[in-house]
Amino acid sequence: MPAVLIPSTASLPSPDLVPQDVHVWFCDLSRHQSERDGLAALLSTDEQSRAARFAFERDRHRFTLSHGLLRIILSRYVSEEPGHIQFKMGPHGKPAVDSRAGAGQPIEFSLSHSGEYVVVAVGTGRAVGVDIEVCRSDVDSVQLAQRFFAHGESRHIAQAQGEDRPRMFYRFWTAKEAYLKGRGVGLSLGLERFELLFDEGQVVAQVRSTGSGTLEKDWSVHSLRLADHIAGALAVEGEVARIFILDATTILDR
Repeated sequence: MPAVLIPSTASLPSPDLVPQDVHVWFCDLSRHQSERDGLAALLSTDEQSRAARFAFERDRHRFTLSHGLLRIILSRYVSEEPGHIQFKMGPHGKPAVDSRAGAGQPIEFSLSHSGEYVVVAVGTGRAVGVDIEVCRSDVDSVQLAQRFFAHGESRHIAQAQGEDRPRMFYRFWTAKEAYLKGRGVGLSLGLERFELLFDEGQVVAQVRSTGSGTLEKDWSVHSLRLADHIAGALAVEGEVARIFILDATTILDR
C-alpha cells in the first residue's frame, strides 16, 4: 500500500517519529539569512572548514545555513544539543549520527539542497535517501536522459510532450539520486544500472535492476510535492505507512 503523504501546517507541532513513518523537513534558506551567525556557531570545526573551501560566498552561506538547520532538526530526535551532535561517515561518504555520542532513538537521515532550498529526511530503524532539484526550463531532458538513465526511462522522457518532458525528467532524476543516497553508494552504482517503475498516475516507484531484471523488494521511491518549481523524491528501505512533509521554518523561527 502506498504511503500517505501528510503536509504539515505551521500551527501544528511535528509528530513523534515512529518506525513506520518518515519525516521530511523542507526549508527556504533565503528567509533565514539573518540567522546565519547563530547557525554557524553550531557547526563543528570540520564543517566550518568545509564551508570555507567554497569559492563563492553564496555557496558558503548556503552550506552554513543547511548544515546548521540539519543539526537543529536532528536534535529533536536525539538527546543532544545541536552543536554537540557528532557524525560518522559510511564507506561511500554517507553521513550518520554517531550513536556513541549520545542517547535518544537511533535515526537515519539524508540531506539535500538545491539553490536556496533544503530538505532533510529522518527515519528510525530504516535507511532513507532524499533529493531535491530546482527545475530549469532550459534543461536538455532527452540528451541527459539518453546519456545517464536506463533505456526505459529515457524512452518515457522522449515520448513526453511540452512541459511534461522536463517535469518527467526531474521526477526520474530526483528519484534516482534519492535511491543512491539511501543505499549509501553514491554514483558508483551508476544511474543506468537500475530503472524506476512508476505506475500510471502514481507517486511511488519500484526499483528494477537493468541487468538482471529483478525488482528491489526492500526499497521504494516516493515523489514529493514541495512546490511547483521544485522536484523532490524520498527513497525508503522497507514498508512505510506515512510520510510527513514538515516546515523547517517553524523550528528556526522559534
